Amino acid sequence: MLLKNQIEFYRENGFLILDTVFSDAEIEAYNKKLSVFENHKDKPSVVCESNGSIRSIFAPEKQEPYYLNLVRDKHILKVSEQLVGDNLYLYQYKLNIKEAFVGQNWEWHQDFPFWHFGDGIKNPELISVMILLNDVASYQGPLILIPKSHSEGIVSLNEKPHLENNNDLKNSLNTDLKYNINDELVKEFAQKNDIVTFSGKKGSVLFFHPNLFHASNTNVSPFTRNTAIITYNSVNNIPEKKSPRPDYVCYPDHTALTTL
Repeated sequence: MLLKNQIEFYRENGFLILDTVFSDAEIEAYNKKLSVFENHKDKPSVVCESNGSIRSIFAPEKQEPYYLNLVRDKHILKVSEQLVGDNLYLYQYKLNIKEAFVGQNWEWHQDFPFWHFGDGIKNPELISVMILLNDVASYQGPLILIPKSHSEGIVSLNEKPHLENNNDLKNSLNTDLKYNINDELVKEFAQKNDIVTFSGKKGSVLFFHPNLFHASNTNVSPFTRNTAIITYNSVNNIPEKKSPRPDYVCYPDHTALTTL
């Protein structure tokens, strides 16, 4: 369970990092299952880079049931319930793969616009949990974030006319995101609140708010950077409409989760 000052830190800064929540053995058990997805590149839930390497795997537990354990692990579910202040259901679950030399970047963005405009979620009563599946250094394209940027709600977003009427799933997954943040706004917040890098030992965990500004660079290093990202939503904040996005992106089951 979290201490009061940890909860206060999250509410003020929009994120919380806990080091080595999972043991090396626990993480290695998940890593050993990654090879399964190489045989499923033809599935729509597996998104690949232009060179054919895997970029993201949505709903990994549908192809490898072992990954369901991570969603209900007490170390992250109970903490997430504390930070949101409610019972939670699984809203989205993916593995992000940044292969050595080729893993591409993610633009500066907030997650909530995709869920608010795309899926009909009214309030940002969600939380995302990123678990490092490798030791991650600054040169591997780790997630970077701007503290306190979540307090602005949904900010003014760049207009992309070529994507205006495009609901294609890939435009929330590739290097040309449908909703990204204006460069000047990113600079303003970075100058005011600095930029934090989420790097560290495998098994470390980042909890972050859906309106937090975040991005990541291309992985030009010779070392792969893999992460699992679980997004929970409050059971009292379910979508107000049926999402046009597939079930493996926006889960339709709103049943509250229990720990293993």
